Amino acid sequence: MKDSAVDQRIQDSFVLLAISDTKFLQAARKSIQSSYFGSQITQDIVSICYTFFDQFGIAPENHFRDEVIKFLAGKSKEDSELYMIYLERLKELDLPNPAYVISRINTFVQARELEKGAVELARLAKDGNFEKARQLMQKTLRAGIVQEEVGLKYFENGLPSYLQPHRSNQRLIGIGMPYIDQRFPRGFCRTDFLCILGGYKGCKSWCCIYLGIQGLLSGLKVLHITHELSLEDTEMRYDMGLGGLVGEPSRTVETISLETLGEDESPGIFENFDLPTVGNAEEVKTCRRKIGRLGGELIIRKYPMGSCTMGEIYRYLDYLESFEGFVPDIFINDYVEKMKIPPSDKRNDIINDIYINMKGIADDRKLLAVTVSQVPREALRKMKLDEKDFAEDIRKLGNTDQVIAISATEEMFQNHRMLVWFMANRHGPMKFVCKIAQNLEIGQFCLKSWPYVPVYKKSRGEENDKSLGSK
Repeated sequence: MKDSAVDQRIQDSFVLLAISDTKFLQAARKSIQSSYFGSQITQDIVSICYTFFDQFGIAPENHFRDEVIKFLAGKSKEDSELYMIYLERLKELDLPNPAYVISRINTFVQARELEKGAVELARLAKDGNFEKARQLMQKTLRAGIVQEEVGLKYFENGLPSYLQPHRSNQRLIGIGMPYIDQRFPRGFCRTDFLCILGGYKGCKSWCCIYLGIQGLLSGLKVLHITHELSLEDTEMRYDMGLGGLVGEPSRTVETISLETLGEDESPGIFENFDLPTVGNAEEVKTCRRKIGRLGGELIIRKYPMGSCTMGEIYRYLDYLESFEGFVPDIFINDYVEKMKIPPSDKRNDIINDIYINMKGIADDRKLLAVTVSQVPREALRKMKLDEKDFAEDIRKLGNTDQVIAISATEEMFQNHRMLVWFMANRHGPMKFVCKIAQNLEIGQFCLKSWPYVPVYKKSRGEENDKSLGSK
């Protein structure tokens, strides 16, 4: 589209839907002029679809090729080749989500109509013709495909949306810990907003990377924004986690023998292994090639601490889609409190707004959004974290869909153990926990996991932190 922030991918998606989707074409025909599109080829293809619809009342679908051949009859060989190259490129696209394409197109159309109407509105207002000005304003604000706002027609929907194979809340990943995945078979889905709660230097960033790795192993596209860790450290941690590589070049590491790992507090038997390190470029490249064959993609972006705003995140997501063709399935923002938040008495309100915007991104872009939250100082080595342990603003809890809390006593931490609490869940069971063993020297946030049953004092019904142990 001319002078447009709407990228070519969205335009291509519009064309693909116009060719194949009668309902979409019917809505677009009334509202979206072919002249809105910047490329002459795109304009012509849309016009072919519109002309076919005007004549037959349906999308061209299988007849589209015949219509194109008819259209190209008077074109030169060079021009015809350009159209055929474009159509071949369209074949490589997956069928897009109509609601998302309509939303993106509508934003552009409304902006263009407002630009065009602004001068006329000013003239009408200056002449005192307020009634015509009001009518023009209402017409401008209605620009676009108004069908977008209809919503779900309950009795006409046929198969329920939550049972459809391409539903918006499609499952993306589990957590990779059998006990939790068994209790939470739904898994983390598109439109979910997940928060990881933990202490200072409490492995929150490692947990983010662990979830990113679960996405890559499932062939998904992962965007990882870091405000605290450097770009190099984040990249290295992914290499360590994916390949079990030692984080320091030329170093023999002592690691746990998995066969000796038990669910008690004993550290297991450590053995010295001459493991490959991140300093071995061939090992790193080999690992990346293997994981890359699964089809996933990873983009890591570092923002200087305290510099990134939500407006910048929206801009960057649009840029990735427009110029890189990258639409993430999982968006990790590590983490909100390290973004640009002015020091003021409204700091908590700003954080709350950012959380609401993060959930909005998950809903609008149909992705899994992940962030982390710090706990207050008094909860740093607390065994069980709860709702009161959100630092700065308890409203975070209400704005997320799931909260995972990671915690450990000093003794557990020294013995490479942590607890993972499924603390809050908008979509199923919660308040359950498992214990994990880890070795972060080789990037393994979770080597092994077990169910964990706290021991309670019978007299007062409260947890006895000293006697907490496994079953």
